[in-house]
Amino acid sequence: MGAVRVMVVDDHRMVADGLATVIGADTALDVVGCAASGAEALAMAQACRPDVAVVDLRLPDVGGVELVRRLRAVVPTLAPVLISASFTPDSLDDAVAAGINALASKLASGEELVQVVRAAAAGTAYVSSDVMPLLARLRDLHRDGTSLSAREREVIQALADGCDVPAIAERLHLSQHTVRNHIRRSMQKLGVRRRLDAVVAAAQAGMIELPS
Repeated sequence: MGAVRVMVVDDHRMVADGLATVIGADTALDVVGCAASGAEALAMAQACRPDVAVVDLRLPDVGGVELVRRLRAVVPTLAPVLISASFTPDSLDDAVAAGINALASKLASGEELVQVVRAAAAGTAYVSSDVMPLLARLRDLHRDGTSLSAREREVIQALADGCDVPAIAERLHLSQHTVRNHIRRSMQKLGVRRRLDAVVAAAQAGMIELPS
């Protein structure tokens, strides 16, 4: 097996170069290029066919989550890593809804950034330790009184596995409307307002497992 081909997308050239240097120091990872905009990233993806794209949340011409969707249309097998210096609960929720389950802060260590990229390449979820405090804004769960149905657990497990609503519907042979209803009821039971919080809360309660 050859090295994992990685593309870095960040409009700050010094940041992009720094990320590329850190990632490229791992012999299993090969940085094939750095893009400074969504348009440049799409052209580069078409030419280089990367395995992983490390994408900044905020770009001058398109949001990072939307760019991931467009990149996947170009390279369906692409594994995304979303990075930011300032994630918000809304941006994290958008990322999970888009099936992005590898998230890293720009303040993360080089070693952890490499771990996130490796996890994305392997198709597993990984959230850097700098992002985890944002996910800790969970209400105290009354675990004895909180229980998800078997189907609700399947749906939340699929979210944890990185699936979006259409993929969950196909995976579980449900309509997208039914999937959204299961997600909504699960969030209500868990006492959270965002999908990513539901994944973390269900994992902490032992109802699902996060990919290792």
